[in-house]
Amino acid sequence: MPLFVILFGILAFCGYAAFSRLLAHRERMAELEAKRPHVVLQLPPGDLADADHLTDDILAACREKGIEVELEIR
Repeated sequence: MPLFVILFGILAFCGYAAFSRLLAHRERMAELEAKRPHVVLQLPPGDLADADHLTDDILAACREKGIEVELEIR
């Protein structure tokens, strides 16, 4: 009987340690995400073909500088 109590205690401790580590990791990832700059580009009114060309130029310039861009069109 004491063997089962010891095994249960070890399993409970390991479960708590794993859960605590998961929460710490999620918190650290949230901090990194919050530090990422959020930039909104407002293109001038005009032809959609020009806007697409301008967007492609901006994305190419960002890639050249090593900046990761997530494009969200609204």
